[in-house]
Amino acid sequence: MKKYLLLALLLCYLQPFAQEYPRKEINIRNFIQDIVGNPDGGVNEDLYESLYQNYLNPIDLNKVNREQLASVYVLSEKQLNSFFSYRLKAGNLLSIYELQAIPDFYLPTIYKLIPFVAVKSDGLSFGTLTDGFAGSNQYLLLRNSQILETKKGFTEPDSRSKVRYEGSPMKLYARYKMYSSKDFSLGFTLEKDEGESQLTDFKSFHLQFQNKGHWKKITLGDYQLQLGQGLISSAGFYIGKGSETVLTTRRNHLGIRPYTSALENNFFRGIAATYQLGKFEITGFYSSLYRDGNIVQDKATNLEYASSLQTSGLHRTASEMADKGSLLEQNIGTDITFRNKENTFQIGFTTLKTNFDKTLQKAEKDYNLYEFSGNSNLLTGLHYSYNYQNFNFFGEIARSSSGGIGAVSGILASLGKRTDFSILFRKYDRDFHSFYANGFSENSRNINETGLYAGIKHALNRKWSVSAYFDYFQFPWYRYLVDKQPTKGFDYLGRLTYQPQKNLQIFFQFKQENKEENTKITETYLDKGKEKTREITVVRDRTRRVFIGNFDYKISKIWNIQTRTSYSTYQFDGQEFTQGFAIAQDVNADFGKLSLSGRLAFFKTDDYDNRQYFYEQDVLYAFAFPAYYQHGIRHYLMAQYKISRNVDAWLRWARTDLFDEGIFSSGLEEIPLSHRSEVKMQIRLHF
Repeated sequence: MKKYLLLALLLCYLQPFAQEYPRKEINIRNFIQDIVGNPDGGVNEDLYESLYQNYLNPIDLNKVNREQLASVYVLSEKQLNSFFSYRLKAGNLLSIYELQAIPDFYLPTIYKLIPFVAVKSDGLSFGTLTDGFAGSNQYLLLRNSQILETKKGFTEPDSRSKVRYEGSPMKLYARYKMYSSKDFSLGFTLEKDEGESQLTDFKSFHLQFQNKGHWKKITLGDYQLQLGQGLISSAGFYIGKGSETVLTTRRNHLGIRPYTSALENNFFRGIAATYQLGKFEITGFYSSLYRDGNIVQDKATNLEYASSLQTSGLHRTASEMADKGSLLEQNIGTDITFRNKENTFQIGFTTLKTNFDKTLQKAEKDYNLYEFSGNSNLLTGLHYSYNYQNFNFFGEIARSSSGGIGAVSGILASLGKRTDFSILFRKYDRDFHSFYANGFSENSRNINETGLYAGIKHALNRKWSVSAYFDYFQFPWYRYLVDKQPTKGFDYLGRLTYQPQKNLQIFFQFKQENKEENTKITETYLDKGKEKTREITVVRDRTRRVFIGNFDYKISKIWNIQTRTSYSTYQFDGQEFTQGFAIAQDVNADFGKLSLSGRLAFFKTDDYDNRQYFYEQDVLYAFAFPAYYQHGIRHYLMAQYKISRNVDAWLRWARTDLFDEGIFSSGLEEIPLSHRSEVKMQIRLHF
């Protein structure tokens, strides 16, 4: 231990006292790409929001617990053990450079970790509100974007349809935040989607105080709760299966988080607080929020009920506006978690009661038979995490009012310096109902699924590494567009990465997914002795394969280039396969005050099933992950300019051109042209 202390003191002496590590603007797009890869269905904006909030509010390494440090998806179990063992024996870190003294912390790991952590001096635990405001950071961000071509929803009504959007095609966004990572966070978000008539259709506000004596967090306004493995309440974002095959298997118990996103669902509105009582953390919360719902009147009783909850957050037409805020939802709950001093064991008990002012009753379909019906739901659950050497055992079990059970149990392990491994079993009954759950699953919701996942990462040497996972899943009951029960499937992924130096990375990735799904086939039959054909729906095995290659090279301090290719095939048993291909070339330049990003992409797909998802560079707090399909090219150019010390501005232009005569989208979103263009402007005032 003495050698660690000596090395730590030497590292701190070599750096100017109290010097901060120079934190550069992180490229969230590249970070997400490394851990998620290229998911088939896109990435939730909430993931981007959460990672960027972690960057804006770096974790204090002298106060962080194991769950919080694991939540940045950088450190293995062995590295987490090394960090907390070092801190327990050597005491608080004196400098960020001291990370180099911790066993198993190598420079590539430290480079990835540094954007999300800091070594801070002790704040004023009992300071006044004025003291906190005086040392705070503030910013105001304003954004305006618009599709330049006219969508059908903005044209004059015709004889075929009189439904049109009520508002302008302009999309507006404003965000203000004042924060001190040690004391408090205060902010609001305003947004108007294109086609909406109200200038501030969505409004969000939060105020959070932190570390005020025994009160760890007190939050008013909008917030989320990340509890256990997310079977009762999840903070919305979850990576799940992706290129990071081990660390993202487990969810982390983070408690209350202020809600700052413009996504108009999956958050609470009210009050929440966490109180530290010895080794126990006691959290209580209450929420009252009007949700969007499709309200229907029963013809027999004249009573109103909700046939579904609307989650798009769009209020552009008369019918969408009628659904806005039509259903009152109230939530009340608690979480009591015990954590030992060594950060090796925690266990918690959670309850959540949800009430609606109208009955929720979905349409009478086979796949809806076991869905939630009623106006009240009670969830109770137990979550745990235990560390033994380089093994982490974690899990959660929860029960809803229906009697349905949801359960997750897994292990993360470091099998030596070069190998990490994870395995996870989950089982969600067909009548398990949890509105705010987002645990590990193949489905988009934690219901009607059983599965077993295994992931591995192995460093062949300092330059080469491989990662892979295999997941088997089964769905006991009918699903939407699957007219059979039970059904099953599996998927697996493999990735080979070559990084000979810090500024160059090349990887190749392959993924295959097999599922049973509905498809249409042509059947021949006899009608009064005559042979005829008809189209019928059958359930067949479906296979999708995706091949990805990526080349990322930082040529100099100014220039960076990235080339990405993707090829996919899609096939049902007994039918011909379809395919899709895309290639994109990115060029980024940083001239100090001026930064430029550009892309030229070519794509050709046989159908929408072979759409290719590519990340795009976007303005701060905006997230671009469009699907490339049909046959054409796409390009964008973005400029960021630092006008002064406190003012930044962005301008982004993007355009897609189709080679074949065609149209974009359908319905009111239809553009009857072979091109679509978007312009986006943003300004940030930081003070």
